[in-house]
Amino acid sequence: MSDDPERARIDALLDQVTRGAVSDAETEELALYAASDPALREEIVTRARQADLGAGWLARVEADHAIAQVESSGRARVERGLGLALMAGGFVASTLAGAVSPVLGPALLLLGLTILVWSFARVRLATFASDPYKDVQR
Repeated sequence: MSDDPERARIDALLDQVTRGAVSDAETEELALYAASDPALREEIVTRARQADLGAGWLARVEADHAIAQVESSGRARVERGLGLALMAGGFVASTLAGAVSPVLGPALLLLGLTILVWSFARVRLATFASDPYKDVQR
């Protein structure tokens, strides 16, 4: 790194461009520096392309994080645990149909299955809304 304060400022502005966090005033300041330096203009264009690429990648990472957060939420775990417990109870009640009401087992199985399907559908719909690649055609 050089001791030139002007070059240090240009480097700081280029870093802002790369992060995609450059303001209008900083863009104008950078344009003034680049007016007489064609290499700097090319560097600005390169950094702007990197910022665009990084923004798309960051959006995908954030969407993946949101999906993982919804899938591992306490509500989803409770719903799925309850659904599995009801299905297991329904299976046990169905095998013991002579000792227990013959309607209880299938009803518990159906209720557990309904809760599981609802839980997976709810999570899928919630994550589909935040997926930036949902409109990509293959």
